[in-house]
Amino acid sequence: MRARQHPTTAALLTLTLASALSACGGGDSGGSNDEAFTASCKTDAYAAGSVELPTAGQVSAIAGTFNGDEGSYDLSGQFTKSGSAALVVASDGRLTYKGVAYNPSSVCIDKVAGSYGKILYFIADKGSFDVADKVDSQLGQAWGVSPADGTTMFANGRK
Repeated sequence: MRARQHPTTAALLTLTLASALSACGGGDSGGSNDEAFTASCKTDAYAAGSVELPTAGQVSAIAGTFNGDEGSYDLSGQFTKSGSAALVVASDGRLTYKGVAYNPSSVCIDKVAGSYGKILYFIADKGSFDVADKVDSQLGQAWGVSPADGTTMFANGRK
């Protein structure tokens, strides 16, 4: 499996299906701040050698609030907005999405910058988020799948 890149229609559909499949396998409890957060990177979900555990400085540098859109993509790649959402990445890697806190089960970063810079990959509950250090004109700086339901897409996230 390759490290994820800028989603095309096929990639977005694959991401949606992958998120739905990973949701079947469970995940951490999310929504709970009672347990201490310890970042880990599940490198087996990516091409060998493509990602690594980010440093505290790399996570802190990308931390912030990303306001974006929720919705879905049709088979042609057309995004239909159904609402707005905010993703907050804390400097310690914890996530808050639409006001609910999530402890990611995996946080990885690209070893080499691509056309969107280095991307941090967060997996939490039923969803996942990609947060780039460069802004894409169509996707924004953050995009992914809602950790609440594993199907609702998040796009155009901008600090």
